[in-house]
Amino acid sequence: MHPAAFGATVVTSRPAEVAAFYEQHFDLQITVDLGWFICLRRGSADWELAICLRGHESVPAAVSATGDSTNSFGFIVEDADKVAHALTEAGIGLETEVVTEPWGQRHFYARDPEGTWIDVIQLVAPDPAWIAANTPS
Repeated sequence: MHPAAFGATVVTSRPAEVAAFYEQHFDLQITVDLGWFICLRRGSADWELAICLRGHESVPAAVSATGDSTNSFGFIVEDADKVAHALTEAGIGLETEVVTEPWGQRHFYARDPEGTWIDVIQLVAPDPAWIAANTPS
């Protein structure tokens, strides 16, 4: 199988609110808005984020019955600190501190209005000692 593209979906009782969050804080643009189903994309990216109304006939009952989100989306950004600052200025609490990992990521977690976990990642140079210890020789 060779998928032509990738998309992730947030199932929520508040599609417009969740879509507005991604528009405002991650610069995604709405490409489809049916009220119960909203697609967002950034420019000509070959991926999209869909927002779907909980309880809609297209959503399996087991998914609609789930209350807490355990999904985690990763967004690669140029400056994790800048995004963290913008989110906190907008009143959105961060779930973790901004940290630099030895494998080459500076990142933090936040959550969207539905509770979906968002890993905001800035790629940085990995620690040479970590690379030496974790790269097969």
